[in-house]
Amino acid sequence: MLNLPVYLDHAATTFPEEAVISAMTTCMRAQPCNASSAYSAAGDARRIHRFARRRIAEMLGCPSEDIFFTSGGTEANNWAIRAFAGEHVVLSAIEHHSVLEASRAAGCRITTVLPDRTGLISPDAIAAAITPETRLIALQWANNETGVIQPVREVHALAKAKRIHLHVDAVQAFGHIPVDASFCDSMALSAHKLYGPRGAGALYVRSGAPLPPLLVGGGQESGMRAGTENTPAICGFEVAAQMADEDMQLRMNRESKLLGTFIHCLKERIPGIVWLGEERKRLPAIAALLLPGISSEQAISQMDLRGVMISGGAACASRSGQPSHVYTAMGLTQEEASRVIRVSIGRHTTIEQLDYAARMLESIIPAQAR
Repeated sequence: MLNLPVYLDHAATTFPEEAVISAMTTCMRAQPCNASSAYSAAGDARRIHRFARRRIAEMLGCPSEDIFFTSGGTEANNWAIRAFAGEHVVLSAIEHHSVLEASRAAGCRITTVLPDRTGLISPDAIAAAITPETRLIALQWANNETGVIQPVREVHALAKAKRIHLHVDAVQAFGHIPVDASFCDSMALSAHKLYGPRGAGALYVRSGAPLPPLLVGGGQESGMRAGTENTPAICGFEVAAQMADEDMQLRMNRESKLLGTFIHCLKERIPGIVWLGEERKRLPAIAALLLPGISSEQAISQMDLRGVMISGGAACASRSGQPSHVYTAMGLTQEEASRVIRVSIGRHTTIEQLDYAARMLESIIPAQAR
């Protein structure tokens, strides 16, 4: 029997795994001490931090001392971007709002680079945007709305040759596909995108990169981010990262097959549907779909009534009332962009759930638009 509701918005957040919840609960009960305290009991908290730092570093292929815990991906992005306040920066036009708005708030002189119609940023376009005054390039590892994987390796080679700091937002990619820290100078991560807790994340900073402390006043995180650490959240991050690392290839294969089957079914039922970025290398679990004859706002509402949760793009901008900046940057008109939905599946999504979602989506499309 199908259990409702059907959750197809894993790109917005994932639900913490039971192992994560259990580990965090145990941590709160058994390890209540402040990790900065001098007595021996505080050493247990420090060990939790050390294990988590080491686990994340192993997944990124970097030294553990280059990992600094944060409250999430938004904080990590802000930390990296604000270090270049007032400088000339080159950003892709499809970056997360925490990159775009942090750049504006920091008074950066911004040059944005548009993607092509498939959502891919060209390294040549980034090269053309660089000036002798450019100090930072920001590029996602993978887009959070289309799932399109960006050419981080090629852009890193370009940035390195010109001695420009490359910041990579890997929030949507980390734990879902292999991610390598050697292709950037700083990288933002988040726990809640990989079945960990909300309010936990990390910033990788290459040794020697010119990033000042985010917060001062306590000396935590090697003096880079003052404030008592959230040990239970860090513990949950470590457990989620370990689980993600262990079943990553299995999930990639499974999710890619599931999503492909789902969209094939949709195309048979709704011939006018368009999969944005289909021809590009993408995350296996995210698809942006241009619907015929119905707005994303209407589709989200109607699907919600039928027990299916989808989105129109990034959750952080869902209440703005405006089409996603990602879709308009890709060249869609405002009207077209207002008809795009994002479907993102997860570790526990089933073919039965997707079959039901496909039937419900077909049912809300106006007959003349099918």
